[in-house]
This record gives sequence, structure tokens and C-alpha cells, in this order.
Amino acid sequence: MRLIAAIMVLTLIAIGVGAIAGLHLFAAAERVADAKKTATPPPLATSYAGSARLRKLSPIVTNLAAPANNWARIEASMVTDSMSDEDAGILAAHISEDIVTYLRSATVAQFDGARGLQHLRDDLTERANIRSSGKIRELIIETLVIQ
Repeated sequence: MRLIAAIMVLTLIAIGVGAIAGLHLFAAAERVADAKKTATPPPLATSYAGSARLRKLSPIVTNLAAPANNWARIEASMVTDSMSDEDAGILAAHISEDIVTYLRSATVAQFDGARGLQHLRDDLTERANIRSSGKIRELIIETLVIQ
């Protein structure tokens, strides 16, 4: 009889401690959820001013220098300072011509791997920056397909 009474008392104590621990954990979880709801997210950092604009270039398809039967298709966008749509259209046409000229003098081996794509991006951005007298901040390569 004493054994059964001791087991019952220990069971009741375990149930009480478990209930108190559960309520404490539930209250802590609610405090954390409320703190996350009221917290403001940090502002996004950007390297572009409010006047920067993204302008899409028309897709460019051209053959490569070597091997002669390989073709490249590139879609890109340029980040420019504020300028009129007419000036941006003319500049986009000149940049597209420069990209065609560059790709026609390149080989497939130049674009091999991540480093090759980074060099392509850097070279095209530098050419665009020179062509635009610094009005283009960056040239973004969206797709590059070599066939």
C-alpha cells in the first residue's frame, strides 16, 4: 500500500512539474514571436543611387572566333544613371555592337568555368563603361548560351 501511495505521489509531482515547465516554455516562445513581429528588418544596402535605372539590351546572337561552328547567345542588362530614353536606346545599340565585336574575337575556352565568366563580365562592363563615358555603372549578364 505504501509503495502504491509513493508511486501516486511521485506521479502527481511529475505531472505538476511537467505542466509548469510546459507553460514556461510556451510563454517564452510567445515572447520571442512577439519580439520578431515588432522588430523592424534592417534596411537593404545598395550601391546604386535612386537615379540608377536597369535597361534591358536586346538578345545578341553571333558566332565565335574558334571553333567557327560555335554560336553564342547573350542576354544582358545595363545599369545606367538617369538619362533620356532616346539616349539610352542609342547607347544600348552601341553596347550591343561592342558585345558582338568582343564575342566574335573570343573562343569557347575563354568562357570555361566561373573565372572565365567573371572575366567576360568584367571585360564587357569595362567596354560599356568606356563607350558610355562612365554613364554605365554595370553590365549584368542574364543568360549566356554557347552552342
